[in-house]
Amino acid sequence: MNHLLRELRRRNVFRVAAAYLVVGWLVMQIVSVMTPALELPGWVDGFFAVFLMVGLPVALVVAWAFEMTPAGVKKTESIEGEIEMRPLGGTDFVLIGLMVIVLGTMGYQIVGGGDDAPEIQSQDLADAGPAVAEAPETETSEPEDIGVATAPALSVAVLPFIAMSSNEDDGYFADGLTEEILNSLAALPDLLVTSRTSAFQFKGDDLPSVGVIAAQLGVAHIVEGSVRRGGDQVRITVQLIRVSDDSHLWSQTYDRTMDDVFAIQEDIASNIAQVLDIVLDAEQIARMNAIGIRNVEAYIAYQRGVEISIEAHRPDRPTLEALVPAEALFAEATALAPDFSDAYLHRADYYAHLMRRSEFDETDAGRAALEAAADQYFDLLDLAKNTTDDVDQRAMIDVDRVYMRDSWVGAGAILDRASQTSGCPYTAWIPELSAISGRAAQFVPYAQRLTVCDPLNELNWMRLTAIAYNAGQFDLAHEAAIRGLRLTSNNVDLMWHSADALFQAGRYDDIREFMDFLQVPEIVRGLYDTQIAARSGDREAAAEARTRMWQPEDDGFNRFELAMHAMMGERDAANAMAAVAETRPDQSFHNLLRVAARCRCGAPWDLEATPNFARRIAEAEFPWPPPGTGDYPLKDW
Repeated sequence: MNHLLRELRRRNVFRVAAAYLVVGWLVMQIVSVMTPALELPGWVDGFFAVFLMVGLPVALVVAWAFEMTPAGVKKTESIEGEIEMRPLGGTDFVLIGLMVIVLGTMGYQIVGGGDDAPEIQSQDLADAGPAVAEAPETETSEPEDIGVATAPALSVAVLPFIAMSSNEDDGYFADGLTEEILNSLAALPDLLVTSRTSAFQFKGDDLPSVGVIAAQLGVAHIVEGSVRRGGDQVRITVQLIRVSDDSHLWSQTYDRTMDDVFAIQEDIASNIAQVLDIVLDAEQIARMNAIGIRNVEAYIAYQRGVEISIEAHRPDRPTLEALVPAEALFAEATALAPDFSDAYLHRADYYAHLMRRSEFDETDAGRAALEAAADQYFDLLDLAKNTTDDVDQRAMIDVDRVYMRDSWVGAGAILDRASQTSGCPYTAWIPELSAISGRAAQFVPYAQRLTVCDPLNELNWMRLTAIAYNAGQFDLAHEAAIRGLRLTSNNVDLMWHSADALFQAGRYDDIREFMDFLQVPEIVRGLYDTQIAARSGDREAAAEARTRMWQPEDDGFNRFELAMHAMMGERDAANAMAAVAETRPDQSFHNLLRVAARCRCGAPWDLEATPNFARRIAEAEFPWPPPGTGDYPLKDW
């Protein structure tokens, strides 16, 4: 053994091994940095790792068999007997030192480094100080970090089925089939099913493991599958995985004709329910089987429209113009499938945006366009309501309708019904209406439920933030805003909501630290400095800070300025600005409602200054001043 070790050293095998490890480690560090920078596929890292591992024994064999001489590379001669070894030199010590560093670094990365992965992709909000990192726990904030260990046993996410053919329509067909199965399972009240928005984020190549996906979605089971279409034939493969032990609880391959595709989706949903030990009575089976539109071309058109609609609603897009092709696709879907409730709702969204655009056009043509858009909007809501069997979704459609109506008669009863819904039906106007009606606390469980059903949708965290804020649950509001910012750290609305919650909680130092971290412009700092000074009763400081805020728009209205007039006790100025807002065309109440819901300063203006808005409040029998009043000593009404 001693002779072998001496021979290995004489042939420089140890030197080659040390040098190979050091150089190989450096190569892997360079590859790991350059792969994302050059947008290379995820398998590149693995390829280089395997290549280097395979190369190590080859390098050692070459080192044993050959040596470098002044005459070139020659076969190493064996030597019998004692071998006189040269002493270790500077190069040896350098290689030993580098190898120790490399092995130590690799050991740290394997044993302890995995815990240091950042939670946020684009900004590390955990370093933002107490305003961000120390959001207090609250009794009502149940959906904090739901992973596999705490996921409900009866919970599942249906991941987008993979289209195995290159036809573009097949991708939309696979998406439609996935959504139909998801919707069928969501009809079961005992089963938590992740909503489409979150589940469909795991679509494409280089997905994380099933365990990681389940942890992010907060479910105990994952459904995945694939679809291959060829002419009139379709092959659908599906499997149900229990994440805790990676067990495949059920799998099936269906080779059928396209005429049988709807029977397949019913069979898949029924089998999944049975495997999860959900007892299905006749009514539940009928409800599951009633889900769906039974028209392949209709849900291909619908899926195309949904894809466009999602992009159109991104902050950097002109939403109305971008929605035009989506509206045409939803119209096509409803023409093919007249009972397609979700497609009617998506079409209605386009006309809601058209109404908001038309409200600023005071010409005869503008008013005619507004009236036409409103007629279409309400007709589509009626069609959506009349074509769904989901009573909870009907309740939310009623909320959409009453919000956009000119009259709010019966609004209180509609909101009370909406607050009793189960599941995750969606409506856009709950934060504002629940605030102005004094019902925000009733909707906190609903908003929390949305973050469980759809945890990767930043809009749900915004809704929870706004509703908790309006309910006076400021710690929960701030916590929810931070959770949303962990999904998308550049969401300005969530930043505003978080700072507003800190202000109402009296955490003024945290607001300033938050502003510093976000590097917000001076006009934003001016807003909060004005509010803080007004809360402390310092009129002079509030007036100075207000000079650093936004100035009123050309038409004399600015909702932030209106709130500041109220907080500083400037009653005449507040009434005058509210009256300006009242003169805007039909939908002018939007901005007034937002001020009334968010100010938390009592009556921001006298209702007499806004007779149309006052009429709505009286018709709905909503309280005035709005519930939730902060202490503003400069305000005496």
